Amino acid sequence: MTSNVVPADDRSPVFFMSYAHRPNNAGDHQVKHFYDLVYSHVDELLGLPPGQDAGFIDAEMTGGQRWSDDLAYAIGHCQVLVPLVSPRYMSSEWCAREWNAFQARPVRTMDGGAPSSGELPVIPVWWTPAPLARLPKAVRDVQFFTAEGLYRPEMTRLYQREGLYGLLQLGGPGLEVYESVAWFLARRITDSYGIHDVQVADVDFTVLGTTFEGGVR
Repeated sequence: MTSNVVPADDRSPVFFMSYAHRPNNAGDHQVKHFYDLVYSHVDELLGLPPGQDAGFIDAEMTGGQRWSDDLAYAIGHCQVLVPLVSPRYMSSEWCAREWNAFQARPVRTMDGGAPSSGELPVIPVWWTPAPLARLPKAVRDVQFFTAEGLYRPEMTRLYQREGLYGLLQLGGPGLEVYESVAWFLARRITDSYGIHDVQVADVDFTVLGTTFEGGVR
């Protein structure tokens, strides 16, 4: 009998958070703080064993640096891609490579899983909102995390209007929404992890397109 159980270490990290670094990494600590929140929630929700990582974020790479082995492993093994979308993200060649690497990996539905229509293990999140028309078509065509279902409808609208970066600028009311978004996003990540199995792949960044429509060369 063939087992349908996928080894846990082949599905780690659970999620990969992709974002565009600012010049000199200015403000990247804010992204890292959000990542840490989501990581903690996902780890708690899944009760992961020692050695299995809830997430990965590349907090070190800047423009012109080399693709690291750790990053290649993470984008080749993670089960959910979480892009933090901003105007800078849309023009980032490194973010496009990460997107293309993940999208090239085949996805199957886990036994007993029931994804809703159009649901994919890619969950774009607004870091800094931008007009949808400015997004690359490959990104625009994926369902964004809308934060529907937050405790009050105005919280959802505030996130959709301001994005995570904007929420951090609004003081107490924004922080409440920001922390709620982190929790609801973690729930969405763990739901996807239980539904989708993304095939492990060895990633060669030299063959990855540097635009979001580029795929694998």
